[in-house]
This record gives sequence, structure tokens and C-alpha cells, in this order.
Amino acid sequence: MVALSIIEAANTARATDSAAGRPYVAVVAGGTSGIGMYAVQQLARTHGQAGKTLSRGLRLYILGRRASDELLQSCRELCPFGQFTFVQAKDLSLMKDVDRVCEEVIAKEREASLKEGHPAKIDLLVESQGILHFGGREDTPEGLERPMAIAYYGRARIVDRLLPLLTQSVTPAAPGHVAFVMNPQLEGNIVEADLSLRNPKNFTLRNRGSHLSIFTTFYMEALAARNPGTLALVHYYPGGVKSNISETSSLGFWMRAAFRVAMPLMRITQVPEDESGKRVDFLGETSVYPPLNYKVTPGGATAKVPVGKGADNKTGSGCYRINWDDDVLKFNDKAAAYRAKGMADTIYQHTQRAFEVIASGKKFTE
Repeated sequence: MVALSIIEAANTARATDSAAGRPYVAVVAGGTSGIGMYAVQQLARTHGQAGKTLSRGLRLYILGRRASDELLQSCRELCPFGQFTFVQAKDLSLMKDVDRVCEEVIAKEREASLKEGHPAKIDLLVESQGILHFGGREDTPEGLERPMAIAYYGRARIVDRLLPLLTQSVTPAAPGHVAFVMNPQLEGNIVEADLSLRNPKNFTLRNRGSHLSIFTTFYMEALAARNPGTLALVHYYPGGVKSNISETSSLGFWMRAAFRVAMPLMRITQVPEDESGKRVDFLGETSVYPPLNYKVTPGGATAKVPVGKGADNKTGSGCYRINWDDDVLKFNDKAAAYRAKGMADTIYQHTQRAFEVIASGKKFTE
């Protein structure tokens, strides 16, 4: 477990890094509620508490379906000198909407960076968008199973589209960081002959959860290997955190009722909202979660925190499976067997084919 005091000190150090010569830029998808919102608020609070003189500056892009004037107002109160932009998504289960949203972010960031006289750069991308769905298969018009489209394909597409800004070279060097808020502990079997689970016999909640989780880890591994020294990625389990996901998902009456009954009991073991935000923001800490082949110089608040072991069990390999307390999760032997068969690249190529087919205007049927 990484002590909260260390996390707070490290987050403040990044916020007050005057040598950077440019604002800290973060994009938070699913940032209008729940875990994403807590991360947004803590970024604003950390920079605001540092003060305008010491803060390097903050620019935040918040992606979501519904604009939250209350959230934006709270961010401006926490950090009056910060720049907070809401980018509205219509449906992040559709890759065409993902592309539109990303194009808007890129255009806005390039315009802002040009005015400030430095390259356009994204320091941290947090993705927490998703829905609960316990029914049968429901495909989008683009041919993707809807919950997978939102929580896996859509997230992967956002990383791909924002990759030029995440990996943008700047001086001093600053890798881009990506945090997928999901659950690496669900990694299990892969139906290798049916990656999309189109056969009704293969489409089970267990298989979908396993595919969602292990696809996320393997896609991140593939990206880390393709972007050494410039990109670090974390598959993060946030623990129990207060959220309204049951209210924003298409659940039946009895399932909603069950959640209402269970929520008071779950709060006993929940991670506090402010702590959740701080721990998510810490996932952008290069000294603990560096890209592949990135030289880390120990020092500062994280001097006693070891460099993380990657999903492949190798220190500093660029893709990390992290628990709610910002510590590395136990190595997954089952995933290792798939890794040895080259499944990371197989998943990457499968995902890229889906993107190419959909971008061409066709329906993905693989």
C-alpha cells in the first residue's frame, strides 16, 4: 500500500513542477460523476491549494454525456486559475462519437498550447466510463457489444486518437500516462476462436467480464511495447467507491432496488471519495509507473516507493495492474500463459481491425 501522505506529496510535486514550463494537462473520460469526477476535483484541489504562484497551471478536459455546471463551478472555486473544459459526448459506445470528441480535445489543446508557445501535450488520460448490464447481448449499430464498446473498445479508441499528444516529446521529458479504471482481477479465460463472443454459447457474464479485463491489460501491454519511453499505462481496480452507475445504466426495477438496499452496507468498506481521487491522480506518477525503457531517478516524495512491476512481472515494463491502494496486484499466471502465446498482439490486432472496419463505414462482424 502506498501511504496517502506520499501520494499527496507526490501529487503536489507534479502540480508545482515549475521546470515543466507548461500547464499540467489531463483528460478525464466519464469525468462528470463517480470515480472520474473525484479525480477531476482532486486535480483542481491540488493545484488550487498550491496557489497560482506555485502551481505550474492546470488544464482539464472533462468528457461526459451531461454537462455539469455544478462540477465546473466547484472546479473553478477549488482552482480559480485553472482551465476547465467540458466536452460533450453523445454516445461513447459509438466509435464515430469517440472520434468526434477526441478531435475536439485535440483541436482545443493545440490551440491553447500554440498561444502559450509550447507543443500540445497530454500528461494524464483517465478513463472510467462504463455501464452495468446483466441482460442478453445488445449490439451497437457498429457491430460491437454495447457494454464492451463503452468500457473497452471506446476507451482503447480514445487512447489511440489521443496518442500523438500523449507521446508528444517535450523538454524536460514528460511521458504520457493512461489510467483505465476497471478491474484486472477479472482476467480469466479467453475464447480464442470467438473474441467478440458472438456465439450465444460463449456469451456469458463471466466470459464478458474476463474478456473486458484481459483485453484491457493486453491492449495496454501492446501500446506500452509500441511506445517505449513515452507512454505508461495502468489497469486500475478502484475498490468500492460511491457511484451513481446503477442509476445511469439500463437496469430493471428489481436490480435497481437491490442496489439501493446494498449501497448502505457497501459504504462500510468504501474508499472515501477524496482518497479515491488522489489515488487515481497518483497513477500519473512517472517515478512509480514509468514507460518501458525509461530511466527513473529515485528522489522526492516517492524515494522509498519501488518502481512498479508490470503486468508481465518485470519491473518498469510500462503496463501495470494496480489495486485500489496504488500497489501492484499479484501476478496472474493464467494471463502469463496467454501472453506466452502472443495474445497481447492478437488482441491489439483484433481491436485495430474493428476500428478500421468501423471507420470505413462498415459494421464489424468478426
